Amino acid sequence: MKNLPVTQGHVLHYAEFGHPAGIPLLFVHGGPGSGCHPAQAKLLYPEGFRIIQFDQRGCGQSTPGGSLLGNRTAALVRDMEALRQHLDITQWVIYGGSWGASLALEYAKRYPQQVLGLLLRGAFLARQEDWEWFSTPHGVAQQFPAAYQALRQALATPEGANPILSLYQQLLNPQTRQEDAYRYALAWDVWECTVMGLSAPTFNPDSARWQRSIHRARVYSHYCAHQFFLSPQGVLPGLEAIRDIPATLVHGVNDQVCRYASAHLLADALPRCQLVAVEAGHGMHETTLQQALQQAATTLHTNLTSCPHFPD
Repeated sequence: MKNLPVTQGHVLHYAEFGHPAGIPLLFVHGGPGSGCHPAQAKLLYPEGFRIIQFDQRGCGQSTPGGSLLGNRTAALVRDMEALRQHLDITQWVIYGGSWGASLALEYAKRYPQQVLGLLLRGAFLARQEDWEWFSTPHGVAQQFPAAYQALRQALATPEGANPILSLYQQLLNPQTRQEDAYRYALAWDVWECTVMGLSAPTFNPDSARWQRSIHRARVYSHYCAHQFFLSPQGVLPGLEAIRDIPATLVHGVNDQVCRYASAHLLADALPRCQLVAVEAGHGMHETTLQQALQQAATTLHTNLTSCPHFPD
């Protein structure tokens, strides 16, 4: 296990996979609030890339789990740069899926000289309209009215209020019992799985397994409640700083979490971005999405190594 202490008492867990002498690639997980899994590295051409996975603040195996202290987008971007310096890497590729794509773009805008290329999947632009699409009755909820109503009831959401804000308030309330906190987190997990077409999780009586779900929901709702610590336009401002960075965006045309129209908007803003449309949704459980990502990673590696200016 490898750990990197950063600020506000956070200690990041990271791990390396793939070719030790390959092109460095930072794997940025989604969420916010989820973590990394070794199996994910297999999708990114480990034969050619040195893949570094890290769990963001409060996520996965990073400690303290679920901590919101100093947990904001700018801090996560600084953590990524601290990890690059810690590993003595000059330049690297940044991979990010969903929320991870948001962070990948924010990092590239802040540190463009360190980025060889971007590999994005199911990009989340983090605009106000994007998270409202997923959490208010006027967006994807219209396609799943029964599931959305069940979510509102489970979180005791007042009429006219956003259930994600109810989740945030419930989880930050010191009077909330652990079992209740787990049930609130579970309700949101069920909603996400419904939208992505996955089997909904059920109540787990083993209380030892509750904390991970609670931590994930705390971090997730924290970022949503604070508009991802970005402007209402999300990651779109400042993209001119990375116009010359080669990028590939793999996006499912049936994505109900991060709409395909957003992918077009992002690709149009980046002249060197190739948009790969896939007959898939948002989840990485879909084989067609996995295959497209594997192909994109292989192609990116080939393009980078064939570039006459590629550093030896």
